[in-house]
Amino acid sequence: MKKIILNLVLLTLLVSCVSNKKTTYLQGSPNQETYNFPHKIYTTQVNDVLLINISSKDTELTNFFNALTGSSNSSSSNIQQINPYLLGHRINKEGNVRLPYLGNVKVVDMTFDEIRIKLENLLSNYIKDKDSFFVTVKNGGIKYTMLGEVNRPGSRILQQYEANIIDAIADSGDVTEFGNRTNVEVIRQEKSGVKKYTIDLTQINSINSDVFLIKNNDIINIKPIKQKPIGIGTTGLSVFNTILSTFTVVLTTILFIRTL
Repeated sequence: MKKIILNLVLLTLLVSCVSNKKTTYLQGSPNQETYNFPHKIYTTQVNDVLLINISSKDTELTNFFNALTGSSNSSSSNIQQINPYLLGHRINKEGNVRLPYLGNVKVVDMTFDEIRIKLENLLSNYIKDKDSFFVTVKNGGIKYTMLGEVNRPGSRILQQYEANIIDAIADSGDVTEFGNRTNVEVIRQEKSGVKKYTIDLTQINSINSDVFLIKNNDIINIKPIKQKPIGIGTTGLSVFNTILSTFTVVLTTILFIRTL
């Protein structure tokens, strides 16, 4: 009887424990291959928020254009406190942003440099000397939603020009002990519709994936590993404690029945 129980405990430990290979990010020998980080030129999409600023020596010419962003009166000390989703320009479903004097300007599917050049050309109709003003176009951050087995699920904004899925996971407090890092889902809005991708974050070659760099409004879902639905545990100690507690309850019940 004791031998059977011991074998059962050992078998359960072997089946239930999670290997380090399933919990360690970006595994691979650095000496085997050089991985080129997939920097991509970002093009805007619907619901992106743009921070647009026009500067000039003649502030009277540009203050009105900057009125909606508040940038004309912002000092360098409080720029970091500006909320882009309150003061920026959202790209609407038609792909436009609405600007003073200029009205609706089509900016969807364009790079930030292309938008800057377009605005400079439009502004030249009001400010004749193109060398007298300077236009900057920035993104208002990368918004993503993290679901599932992370310590801080929810929607967040990364104030970066470029962010990858590791950045998003770290910003969400990392994956819990029950999270499946080998089959992470990324749900993304594309021109053709919503698509779902999967990525294995335990492998270094995931850097080459199309979804390693996140896009605005991505939904990242960390699914649970099999051990969580079973409720056994993920480490040897947690599995052993669970089995020991169960065995103690069963043994106590048997002894109690025999005393009746």
